[in-house]
Amino acid sequence: MNIQFRSQNPDERILSNFAATPFTITIGEETFQCASVEGFWQGLKSKGDMRKHIFMQSGLAAKKAGGGKKSDYFEIGGRKYRVGGQDHEELIREAIRQKILQNPRAADALRRSEGTITHKVGGHAKPIFKMEKMLMAVRRELFGH
Repeated sequence: MNIQFRSQNPDERILSNFAATPFTITIGEETFQCASVEGFWQGLKSKGDMRKHIFMQSGLAAKKAGGGKKSDYFEIGGRKYRVGGQDHEELIREAIRQKILQNPRAADALRRSEGTITHKVGGHAKPIFKMEKMLMAVRRELFGH
């Protein structure tokens, strides 16, 4: 299974971080509304109202909204995170977990998935984290396989 938003397979599309799969996530004392995992990921690069706006994006709009923004650190929920650090990875994994818990179609797709999940998107993308590994970790945690 190759999770990609352009896939012809609906299970692969819904598991993509670009998929419009709204969820809420609590970080520290704050709760945030997000339209997609990509919106959450890209929104972390901004602050205040702009962050909330990007959190509510999905698909390529979310990707473009965070494009070009580079920083070594970001703050959210009263904490400072190092970009690419273990705590940052845990935030992204929790966003994936909340997406699955709060979206029955995504949960069903992940439950039905078997074996290795890949995330081959082509181009020159070099993600900080391996989304497919986080998705498989959430699958093990929630569904035992």
